[in-house]
Amino acid sequence: MKIEAVLFDMDGLMVDTESLSTKALISSAKKQDYEMTKEETLQVLGFTEAAIYKFWEDYFEDSHVDGKKLADDHYGYIEEVLFTTGPDKMPNVEELLVYLKENNYKIAVASSSNIDHIENNMEKTRLRKYIDKIASGQEVLNGKPAPDVFLLAAERLGVKPENCLVLEDSKSGIKAGRASGATVFMVPDMFKPDEECIEIANRILKNLGEVINILEEENDKDFNR
Repeated sequence: MKIEAVLFDMDGLMVDTESLSTKALISSAKKQDYEMTKEETLQVLGFTEAAIYKFWEDYFEDSHVDGKKLADDHYGYIEEVLFTTGPDKMPNVEELLVYLKENNYKIAVASSSNIDHIENNMEKTRLRKYIDKIASGQEVLNGKPAPDVFLLAAERLGVKPENCLVLEDSKSGIKAGRASGATVFMVPDMFKPDEECIEIANRILKNLGEVINILEEENDKDFNR
């Protein structure tokens, strides 16, 4: 199957925002005398902002913790960093983007984050020049694990979903990618792939650099195992 476009998740894949989000949630929980664990913070990986608010409000429904305030403080913490110094780039991301551009692949960011966060992160890391189109979870009816944001990204690129490669680091992301009909590679960051991830993803990679070798060797083959 011919891959014509690559659809990138952003958080934890292109930019190192997931470790920042974990720090933000733990810090925000401490303000309300709650000792949040790293494992708890990972429950919302890949969620849209609206879904994150709902999750924490439901999660702490019968607790002394105010879930809405937790989410408010979490976003305040994150934005203080993102809109000043900006996030760090993930390993090999620019190398891969350069390769894709040089080999005429279309490129989109399909992220659950809000548009202003996506644009800011791409500008701060100087990756925006490689990106053809952006699709945000803010623009679609259903967030990941629904396929909506990937379908929107493919539509904006003018490429059929089955001719797209989705790169993701979260379980909800790879579910969304497969539901869209695309080929899906998982490049885990903070979340360790479980059996369900292994079953869903076409491949699980160690880093983004591996994508280059695979595209060179297998672009005209079926990526499915």
